[in-house]
Amino acid sequence: MIPLAVCKIQKIKSWGMLKGNEAHTARERDTPNANSEVTNIRIIGDSSNLDLATLVRHAIGSQKIRSNAVLAVEMLLSASASYFRPNALQEAGTYEKQRLDNFVEASVDWLYSSWENRVVRAELHLDEITPHIHAYIVPLDDKGKLNCRGLFGGKMKLSELQDSFGRAVEHLGISRGIKGSKATYTTLKKYYAAVNQDSQLINLECFLPKNRVSETSEEYRQRIIQILNPEFEIINYQLNQRSRLLKQFNELKRTAIQNEKLRQKLESELRILKTTIEREELPLGLVAYELGINLDNQWLSKANAIDLVMRVNQCKFDDALIWLRDKFGEEQMLAAVTNQVASRALNISHQYPTKVFVPPVPDKSLWKEVEKYFQNHYCIPHKLTQTLNQRGLLYADSNSNAVFLARNLSFETTGAYLCSLKNTANAFSLYPGSKRSGGWFHLSMGRSSDNPVTAAMLTASPIESLSLAILNAPHTDRTLYLSIDQIYSNSLLEQHIPIPVQFLQNVPNVVITIPNKNVAAIQKLLPHSTKLQPRTTWNKELQQRLGVKNYATLE
Repeated sequence: MIPLAVCKIQKIKSWGMLKGNEAHTARERDTPNANSEVTNIRIIGDSSNLDLATLVRHAIGSQKIRSNAVLAVEMLLSASASYFRPNALQEAGTYEKQRLDNFVEASVDWLYSSWENRVVRAELHLDEITPHIHAYIVPLDDKGKLNCRGLFGGKMKLSELQDSFGRAVEHLGISRGIKGSKATYTTLKKYYAAVNQDSQLINLECFLPKNRVSETSEEYRQRIIQILNPEFEIINYQLNQRSRLLKQFNELKRTAIQNEKLRQKLESELRILKTTIEREELPLGLVAYELGINLDNQWLSKANAIDLVMRVNQCKFDDALIWLRDKFGEEQMLAAVTNQVASRALNISHQYPTKVFVPPVPDKSLWKEVEKYFQNHYCIPHKLTQTLNQRGLLYADSNSNAVFLARNLSFETTGAYLCSLKNTANAFSLYPGSKRSGGWFHLSMGRSSDNPVTAAMLTASPIESLSLAILNAPHTDRTLYLSIDQIYSNSLLEQHIPIPVQFLQNVPNVVITIPNKNVAAIQKLLPHSTKLQPRTTWNKELQQRLGVKNYATLE
């Protein structure tokens, strides 16, 4: 495949547009398709802190600028990937250094010879699909006046531009392409936008030109290559980027889970350490001194202050407290109580391993009954319940209960809610052993799991989550539906509402859909959240939309 030269221009007609272009080329704003670990190089322009607008103003001078004048021209110079990496076409972002150096040298020589000091800056970008140069040229004519039309106006001027750059790099084995091709000229703006779009689709009927009568098969082949090569480069790059980002996402996810477990462990150890420090306020040696004994005895050396006083003075707990108060004061007495209780609590705690939640055992033979129940009583479609069942979030147990699993945001199971298919008066109950404040029933809708959550809907129950998810379909963004299980308005509970506050603070759009009396407390924790109230419940809203009147009798 013969490498083809790429020379595109974009006219810049406002200072705001110029500032935006500079922010992109200088990487002052986020560029999704750019590798942040790679540094770009300024190949023309000094290393001063002057911004691009200032450089352009200096070049223009004091002349009057027309309202429709082109202030600068951004020029993109590159070549096909087959030139920069002939032996590794699929490895986006790589290049052979000598070939790159040769291309940069030829391009800089051409820029200077063609535009001289009108080139105020040029950046070599190495952090994207294929190496390329962004050059900024102030379009001054021979009289020093802004005259973009005279330099770049019309198809003939653009064709001459392609000819000129083609000659500058042809000694490198880079072809200008087929002159006179009827392929539409792509501006820099359209060409570069294609690289940054979410996906690249090729409509062959639109892209493939018709064969000319006098055209040989080789000439037609070269024309096809010239037209499609940039599109395939973009697709290859995006596939490579997606694979890289997915790998990074999975690694970060694993690290985040490990870090969260480590944080919880350190917090627990810190609490124990803090309690230990506070308990050491009353030294045991000082208590023994007041009692007139020494701690050489092995039993005494392991005692706490209260036990020591009770043993030596042959007294009860109350008398030991009074003795400590009289000798050391109430504050030290309380420290001794903390010492005793904490020591006994830790001893008991260490005797028993931490219990791991064990959910109810699934009974596959009753699953169809659960599906039918949710369809008939709540209008939840089979497709959704089947998906939840396949993901292990909803199933049937042997007691004819529908089991909704509760998980934390690290996807560890922390509990379960049972929906009785027999006793509909009190449908939901908490399964014994569940850690109610440790996790929630939640599911995500819209886009793949490697996309960040951009919206979160807080609901009062799993049924409300499912109903609202159906009402909001289809989902264009990744949305989290999280059932927070009845938040009471009691002032004591408002101090610690069991929701993942830290996670939700980073979600741009949080909507509270639970009853009004509970909204204020949550909005204190999530000031950016909004509220959305149903007229009755979300499930009844769903039934009304479907036109169901007597849904309990549906078959």
